[in-house]
Amino acid sequence: MRVFVDTNIVLDCMADRQPFAADARKLLILGAIHEVELWLCPTQLTDLFYLLTDGGKSHLAAEAKSRLATVRKFVHVGLMGEDVIDAALRSSWDDFEDACLYQCALQVKPDVIITRNGKDFERSRIPVLTCAEFFDYLEQEKGLVYEEMLL
Repeated sequence: MRVFVDTNIVLDCMADRQPFAADARKLLILGAIHEVELWLCPTQLTDLFYLLTDGGKSHLAAEAKSRLATVRKFVHVGLMGEDVIDAALRSSWDDFEDACLYQCALQVKPDVIITRNGKDFERSRIPVLTCAEFFDYLEQEKGLVYEEMLL
């Protein structure tokens, strides 16, 4: 299954934002073990770097780059060329950043977009779910249950 992941999901995991971190971590683990194919847009990586470095603080840069390099081992990055930008500019979406993410997602052809802010993708033709809804779908429709093991 091909999954386009919104920035907030990756940040939930990386910044341990509660109560969302556990589901976000499970999703990224599914990508790491190749149960799902995770996709991001290139600009999301720069946004994540900025957020993880608290606005670009240089003393946080090495750690942020290391963490992003780890994620890049199992997350694919879609293309964001002129066609994506032009389509976002032509779109009726008010938020240009979300329009760019969506246009990049259309290029990737995911089965689903995972986000915590469904309102950002209200006009999406691609199904949009939260992490929790995605795991409910996997359980109900596919009979798959993913839980973290506490050791």
